[in-house]
Amino acid sequence: KRLIGNIANYGTITQTKSSDGKSLARVKVGERETDFLPVVSISNSFKKHFIPIRVGEQCVMISPFGEANGGFIIRSIFNKGNKEPSLANETTEVMEYEDGTVITYDTKAKELKVNASDKITIICKSASVTANNVIIDSPSIDLGTGGKGVVTGDCICAFTGKTHHDFS
Repeated sequence: KRLIGNIANYGTITQTKSSDGKSLARVKVGERETDFLPVVSISNSFKKHFIPIRVGEQCVMISPFGEANGGFIIRSIFNKGNKEPSLANETTEVMEYEDGTVITYDTKAKELKVNASDKITIICKSASVTANNVIIDSPSIDLGTGGKGVVTGDCICAFTGKTHHDFS
C-alpha cells in the first residue's frame, strides 16, 4: 500500500545540477528528500532542449515502482508563486524569460514576435529574408561594409523620399 501511494507525489526542487549542464535534481516530498533524479526534458537524436532547473520549483515526482529514489521528475507546475504568462491564451505559445525577453507565436494571427530585453545575435552561413514589406526603425544601421552599403532593387530614402541604389 505504501509503494502504491509513492507512485506519484508533489514536491519542491531542493538541489540541482543545472550549473554542471545536467538535468538532475533532488525533490523534497513531505519531510524526505530524494537522491538526484532525472528531469523530464526534450532530448532525442532530432533535438535537445535544456532548460535550467531552479531550486524552489514545484514538480511531480513519478516513482514507477513506489521507491522514492528510483523515479523521474516532471517539472514546472504553474502555481500561486509562478503564474502563467499574461500573454497566454488558446492560440498563443509564450516563452517568457526572467530578464523580460518574451517570444510568442499566435496561430490565429499567424505572427511570431520576439521582444528581446537587449540584443539579438544571429550567426549563420547564409541568410535570406522574403517579405512583402520590411520596415526597419533604427537610429543607426551598420551593414558592416565599411560605411558603404549596396542595395539591389529600388530603395526609397525615408529622409529625402528619393530612390537610391547605392548609399553611404
